[in-house]
Amino acid sequence: MKELYPWRRQVKIPLPSSVKPQLIRHFSIGLLYPVTEELMEARKKAGLDPVPPTAHRYHEAVEDIQKIVRAMGIDRKMGLDLEKMEYKFK
Repeated sequence: MKELYPWRRQVKIPLPSSVKPQLIRHFSIGLLYPVTEELMEARKKAGLDPVPPTAHRYHEAVEDIQKIVRAMGIDRKMGLDLEKMEYKFK
C-alpha cells in the first residue's frame, strides 16, 4: 500500500532545537510565552485582565489541546512524549 501511495507514509518532522521548548510550553500550558509579572502589569495598564483568556485561565483547554495533538498524531510525528513532556529523539 505504501508503494502505491508514498505520500501516506509516516514522516518524522525535523524540528529546530529553538522551537522544541516553545512547543512543550504550548502543549503543557496552552501559551507559547510565559505570563510574567511584567506582562501582567502591562496588561493591567492597558485595561486588560492580567491573565490572558488562554489556558492560563482555562486549564481544561490544555487537555483539549493535548487531545487534538494526540488525535492528529502530531506528538508521534515530532517524537514528543506528552506524558513526560520531552522529546524521544534530539
